[in-house]
Amino acid sequence: MLPTNEWWAVLQNYNLTIFPTQIVFYLLAVAMLVVFFTQQETIANRVIKGGFALAFGWIGVGFFLLLGQELPTYKQQAFLFIALSVLFAIDFFTNTYRFSMPRAGWRKKLTLAGFGLVMAYPLLAIILGRSASQFIIPGTFPCPNVALALIFMATTFPAKHRWLYLVTMGLLLLWAIPFPIMIQLPKYGVYEDGIMLLMGLYSLGMLIKNWKLIGKQNRFNADSANTNPFRSESKQ
Repeated sequence: MLPTNEWWAVLQNYNLTIFPTQIVFYLLAVAMLVVFFTQQETIANRVIKGGFALAFGWIGVGFFLLLGQELPTYKQQAFLFIALSVLFAIDFFTNTYRFSMPRAGWRKKLTLAGFGLVMAYPLLAIILGRSASQFIIPGTFPCPNVALALIFMATTFPAKHRWLYLVTMGLLLLWAIPFPIMIQLPKYGVYEDGIMLLMGLYSLGMLIKNWKLIGKQNRFNADSANTNPFRSESKQ
């Protein structure tokens, strides 16, 4: 594991090397949110999934393979984010799951709060007294991108053909929950990544909740079919 000063040096070098690309990708994240709130679901889903495919691909290649080779296990981390890019690209065409804003209640409030917190990553860095080269910015850094993707993923759960959704969620949660607890927060003091941890726990809770709900619906449908008198008559 890298010493703290060397770890931050990798991030600073990355920020300085790619400038002003991080501004472009941050604006892309803003555009994804604007489209999500203002456009039809079909258009919004295409834009969001295309945006994530691009951003995760950039992180896998640009951040890890090209500019993050000093990081431990950078090849494995690059593979994870390139895999996420491919998964979102696949669903860009297959449209297996669809993001949609919860209509009301606590889910809508938490979704809006989550979006606000993720986009406030740079603001928190300012509050923490970091220099601009140490800003962890949505779009070009792994953690805020994972947090943003998890919020979107928590708004949906496909009733059928779930493998793509579940694999994507699994990779996102693999990054979002253990890493802040074991590395970012205690070792490097990246307190911004507490946001990603919160989004990971929330999306995991929603995954479990939705899984149980779909299971209940399937059991109800099966019981209804078994007790349907018209179905029984049709078999005779």
